[in-house]
Amino acid sequence: MASLPRLYYVTSGLDEANAFATWRAVISPLFEPRPCGPSRKTPTGSASGIIIGDLVVAKVAFNAQDFVRDSQRIAATPDHLLLHLYVSGGFNGEVTRQQTVIGPGKVALIDLACPISTRAFASNTMCLIVPRKLLAGLPLHALKPKLDPLRNDLLAAYIRSLQERSAQLTEADVATTVAETADFLRRLLAPTAEADLAPQRGADETILALSEALIRDNLALPELSPDWLAQQLDVSRASLYRLFADRGGVMRYVQERRLLAVQAALADPLETRRLSRLAADLGFKSEAHFSRSFRARFGVTASAYRKTQLDASAAIQLTSPAVVQQWWTAVARDPLLQTG
Repeated sequence: MASLPRLYYVTSGLDEANAFATWRAVISPLFEPRPCGPSRKTPTGSASGIIIGDLVVAKVAFNAQDFVRDSQRIAATPDHLLLHLYVSGGFNGEVTRQQTVIGPGKVALIDLACPISTRAFASNTMCLIVPRKLLAGLPLHALKPKLDPLRNDLLAAYIRSLQERSAQLTEADVATTVAETADFLRRLLAPTAEADLAPQRGADETILALSEALIRDNLALPELSPDWLAQQLDVSRASLYRLFADRGGVMRYVQERRLLAVQAALADPLETRRLSRLAADLGFKSEAHFSRSFRARFGVTASAYRKTQLDASAAIQLTSPAVVQQWWTAVARDPLLQTG
């Protein structure tokens, strides 16, 4: 099966001028990056991601800087939606018609049809870019930059999951993935009062999504267990066992998430932690336990896998900024999306 187009804009090894030029070109369809604060440090950043048909999902890291989207840029570039999860860092400023503050764990809903002026801290983020035509029928003019806690957590969990599995997707998966994502977002962003979310909060689908997010975010926690999850989610342990039955049980799922998280980290060109630190950070009891588990799951040692990935990364040239810019405009012109 054909793999999907990858975006690879790692500027950490470039001199300052080239790093800024690359970073500016990559994000030019969205923002103009500008120095901020007393230091006026040159804005730079790195991104690695995948184009999934009409979607882009990526991990993005950048230093402190201002981001500006003015009327001229709005007129010149399509008005997609940027769903931006801040793993660390954050920003304050105007997005989606409101002054707002976004911190770690929060998703900013950024409507690129609107002016933007923000001051961002040094941040590690994940982003999902969605053409607004995929969300036809939603009152996007009423979109707010922040969601209520439940919907924020569900969206954050979805973005993390999509980013994690994106490396395994092929062309055969594109149509289903785009359709599922659009359907999820239409349901999530539908105008519903927070008080009316009580039935959804107790639904199996919601509990499972929040359980998976809790597991993903707490892999190193010693007390991570069915009892701990049940307490955090205010559900019975029996309910968790039922929901995870087709995944081999709760703790088998936890072990699988740890192994997949390590695999994703070792394949990430922005990841620099030593194997021993990765093992500890992701909850393995010892480096020996980690080594045995990784080899049993993937058929190769972790160090050999990392070397293969690093060798492959070294052979990859920086993706031309024209690739993402072409996607940006081509999706907007797609007649299949001109429905609203």
